[in-house]
Amino acid sequence: MSMAKNKFINCISGFTLAEVLITLVIIGVVAALVISPLVNTYVESSTVSKVKKGLSILGQAKKLAEVDNGPVEGWDFGEGYSSETNQQFWNYLKQHISVTKDCGTNTDCYHTNAIYHLNGENHGINHSSDNNYYKFVLADGSVMYFRTALSQKCSTSEGGVDNVCAVFFYDVNGSKSPNMYGKDIFLYFMTPNGVYPDLRTDCKKNASGQGCAGYIIKHNNMNYLH
Repeated sequence: MSMAKNKFINCISGFTLAEVLITLVIIGVVAALVISPLVNTYVESSTVSKVKKGLSILGQAKKLAEVDNGPVEGWDFGEGYSSETNQQFWNYLKQHISVTKDCGTNTDCYHTNAIYHLNGENHGINHSSDNNYYKFVLADGSVMYFRTALSQKCSTSEGGVDNVCAVFFYDVNGSKSPNMYGKDIFLYFMTPNGVYPDLRTDCKKNASGQGCAGYIIKHNNMNYLH
């Protein structure tokens, strides 16, 4: 037993410090090559699930609110979008969406320096500091914020969707980076006929990425990132 132990010690002591360091570097590189794709796969799978969940949350809230108040196009929330129209629209939905924090138009829910397109360009509007967007936090820490339609109530076309009553933005990881369309920010449109993901065909790395919710719902993946 003692002889075998001595042979093992002699074997270990036979490596130089440089050889040990090179071995550790190789192990580190291999680990990084293996772990990084696994992490990316997990993040993307989680994001796909959340995008589907966001669509379901809004669809269910609309149905329940219409049971109480009639069709969405008949709700009294005015024309165009402003802090007032958003608050009026939220009054119909709020009891049907479970939130941990209702921030209204202030910035307590959502803190970002900027919002970006998938191609890296600055969106130009910082929704976190714009009081024309109504914000709230869901139980899993994700953030939703919305505005009513740009002009005529429930008859405006946006994002490839007709008869839009309100536009919802869903940041699946809250204020954490990258705050980018197609990676952690996704769009939905509430209409008289239901809730739809953004249907634009710009879900590409060299484009805006605003239509990526529609891509995910259709393809069940985020392959546009690769």
